[in-house]
Amino acid sequence: MKIEIPSKIRKPGFLPLDKAEEVEIEIQYSAKRQRSVSLKYNGQGGFILLAPKSATEDWLQAFVSKRRAWMEKILRANEDRQETRLITPGSTIEHAGFILRIELDKTLEYPKYRVKKSPSAKEACFFLPAAFFVEEKQEMLYRNLEKYMLAQILKEGSRMLLQRAELWATKHKIRVKEFFVKTQKSRLGYCTYDDRIMLNARLLFASQEIQDYVIHHELAHTKHKNHSKAFWAYLEKLFPGAKAIDKSLRNPTLYQMRIQK
Repeated sequence: MKIEIPSKIRKPGFLPLDKAEEVEIEIQYSAKRQRSVSLKYNGQGGFILLAPKSATEDWLQAFVSKRRAWMEKILRANEDRQETRLITPGSTIEHAGFILRIELDKTLEYPKYRVKKSPSAKEACFFLPAAFFVEEKQEMLYRNLEKYMLAQILKEGSRMLLQRAELWATKHKIRVKEFFVKTQKSRLGYCTYDDRIMLNARLLFASQEIQDYVIHHELAHTKHKNHSKAFWAYLEKLFPGAKAIDKSLRNPTLYQMRIQK
């Protein structure tokens, strides 16, 4: 993917990717900003450029040019995210020993659906009408299926996650008052002032390496309650390569439900 920077940024401006598509940059001027300028992804395929009122178009153009590589990375990550969340008839979702299958049922009318569950085999099949698979319904369908899947794997998955956390705490001789699992939207874990550690249930969708990293991150907080240099040095001692994994967690697909075609 190559982003070609236009000669002028209009309000709103556009960055053409190729002849078939373009990426929008919405420029928001602020009188409160003196010199700072920032560019952020809007979550819908475009970007928002926050700039001081005094900023000239040429200056903003130069800023965007310097951020081109970052923009390409964000757009590629968004494409990957959409691909891993796309649900079609025949899609399969498998986590922690539970299998969820998605099938088309043309006899059903939206929003009706039916579920065939086999507890002994630890699997279920959702039969959905065609209207569920249209683009506008994809995000809603994904969220609902992810919620269902998490409910199926939560009991057994939490038990295994807590066992692993206890194992690492014992190995590093770190005393923790309590480990517990809780479902949260984004925060993967936290350590309270009295050393109670929460692990997000969404970690059940993550690799074991990421699970171990989050466990070690919170274990390090039993000694350092902030993110100081001393904290990162201690964490690196407990879990070599921590910084690199921490940066990778900016990609939420690493701890979200993934679809197998």
